[in-house]
Amino acid sequence: MPKRRSARSAGLGLACAFALLLAAGPAWAQIRIPDAPDPLMAGIAIPASAPERGMWSGVHAWPLIAMHAALTPSGSVLTFGAPPGEQRQDGRVFDIWDPDRGLGSAAHTLLPNAEAVDSFCASATTLPSGAMLISGGAGYDSGLTSKESAAFDPARRTASAMVSQLLFPRWYGTLITLTDGRALMAGGGKPYAPGVYDVAGSLKRGEVSMTPETYAPGSGWRLLSRAGSRDAFGPDLNRWWYPRMWVAPRGAVFGISSDRTWLLDPTGAGAIVTFPFKTAADANTRPNIGPTSTAVMYDTGRILQVGGNGYSNGYPMPSSNRATVFDLNGARLTTTDVAPMTHPRQWANATVLPDGRVVVTGGSRYADNNGTDAVTEAELWNPATRAWTLGARAGTYRGYHSTAMLLPNGTVLSAGGGVKGPVANLNAELYYPPYLFTRVNGRAVLASRPKLATISASQFGYGSSATVELATDGAIARVALIGLASVTHSFDSGQRSQRLSFTQDGRTLRIAMPAHAALAPPGYYQLVVLDRAGVPSRGVILAMAAAPPQPRGVARYSSLRPVARPDHRMRLAGSRVALSPADAAADRLDGAFVMRAGLADPACVSFEARRYGGRFLRQWSRQLRLSPFDRSAGYRDNATFCPQPGLSGRGTSYTLKAEPGTFLRARGTQLWLDPFTPGEAYALAASFETVDIAP
Repeated sequence: MPKRRSARSAGLGLACAFALLLAAGPAWAQIRIPDAPDPLMAGIAIPASAPERGMWSGVHAWPLIAMHAALTPSGSVLTFGAPPGEQRQDGRVFDIWDPDRGLGSAAHTLLPNAEAVDSFCASATTLPSGAMLISGGAGYDSGLTSKESAAFDPARRTASAMVSQLLFPRWYGTLITLTDGRALMAGGGKPYAPGVYDVAGSLKRGEVSMTPETYAPGSGWRLLSRAGSRDAFGPDLNRWWYPRMWVAPRGAVFGISSDRTWLLDPTGAGAIVTFPFKTAADANTRPNIGPTSTAVMYDTGRILQVGGNGYSNGYPMPSSNRATVFDLNGARLTTTDVAPMTHPRQWANATVLPDGRVVVTGGSRYADNNGTDAVTEAELWNPATRAWTLGARAGTYRGYHSTAMLLPNGTVLSAGGGVKGPVANLNAELYYPPYLFTRVNGRAVLASRPKLATISASQFGYGSSATVELATDGAIARVALIGLASVTHSFDSGQRSQRLSFTQDGRTLRIAMPAHAALAPPGYYQLVVLDRAGVPSRGVILAMAAAPPQPRGVARYSSLRPVARPDHRMRLAGSRVALSPADAAADRLDGAFVMRAGLADPACVSFEARRYGGRFLRQWSRQLRLSPFDRSAGYRDNATFCPQPGLSGRGTSYTLKAEPGTFLRARGTQLWLDPFTPGEAYALAASFETVDIAP
């Protein structure tokens, strides 16, 4: 057994002005991590070069052209953007793929969006409730607007429309989650606006949306009226096309829009400042600019930007192979050009791996061309050496409208491409990075991997710690936390990676979770450990300041405890709800609830009783009671509770959807819905933490 040791974090930055503090769960509530066989690793023919170059799977059929792809908190993969088996621009059908069931057709489930929201060329982010907000988009064929939002609930596998419309059209806009759980939408415009081809006309007709807006659970969209910027989001050089943006370590939002960079303050009415990045697209100097480039936050506050040199699909320009690193960790932004890629690329995808390397896949040497201009060879960038190495060749060209994402088993799913384009890729393939392989007696084989046996909770608060028990011996060299993917148009707005500090004692790891929300905005992440050889474990999905993730086919049960009385739990008392001292047996029976996406607003939550399936907690004469589900709007509004940072500065407070400003509050051992009143006593009584209930 290894001796006790420690590893430094790659950067736990400055304290944020506030933090959402959710419970890390009691010490006894260890969650067992399944160790089932992985069909994606079974029976693969490993080439001799795999330990150096990795390898690709064969090309497998996919139900639709996967121009949008997201990894859900349940571990399933959501893809959408075109109808099944067709090449039309119409995003009203969702496909759910279960990686644990392999790559055959039986692993896919198609879900129509009955509410008729067209999510073609939309953007998506997963909210702290666990629901995925999908906003903007719309194509030629549906005739729908680009102001609609859909919400996908991975627990119930349903998609529904949201009541609140965007204030501006957001075709080609970008969504991310902010430190306080709000969603930020920036960029975008009216579908098929000419943009770069008619700047003056686009400005005159108001076709491009240059002012960002935010979505808050329970209150809808709100304009950041002082953060409008033509430099950041205007039609010039298509800066409005999917701006690349991330929450920076100090809490502001950093972005790249074609030839500009910017910093946005999302508080209040907002504020923005812009900076020049590089010159316009040019056939000689070939700068790495434009929405045809790709970028990724590969470490805390560090971003790699590569490729590009074009403004739209088919823009007639040779591609760039240049690469730039942005560092947001100091008092001032630093920008450094690093070694270029071997292959110039437009419309490639960049994916951060658990070992800190970045793999770039796909793209074209010119515009969006296939044939001799297609780039099928992967390239891997090592941040320690800032050097590139060539990977294996994929089986098909993937350019415009292709996607790539890191899966929990450490492979990279590469899918889509087409509508429009020189291909119509109703298929997908997997890249197996070199870290999955080793040599035994000169033969390339799968490497032995670290395995996780248990983890202390499924959700964590900022500044908390996680205890992980390993199922295998050996020293751990690295622990990585990586945001779940949400990728479209050569940008994964969900992924961000950081190293976590930890100590090891035998098979026990004690891991320090991120200190504040600017390092890991509320949402869902993969936790991965790597051994001294750089071989990663399977990732386990957990929540940071968000509702607990629900594994596919398995309900996870939770309860609330008051911040002021952490030894008490929310528990049924007949049809009413009261606070009672924690008791494992009683909690499993009457204190266990499934936190569903809100019945009236998927960005919020509804509490379904474990003991009485189909019955939800709802407001009744200012008290909290259990009541059978009713489809009426009044029932749904009174059974929907919208989370926000705890009024006391700790935990979470829940405001009633039916009456914003009315909060769930403890009165002694009773739970009431009371209008907000200023004061420490009210704030403390209205602040709760979430705890896991053992099954």
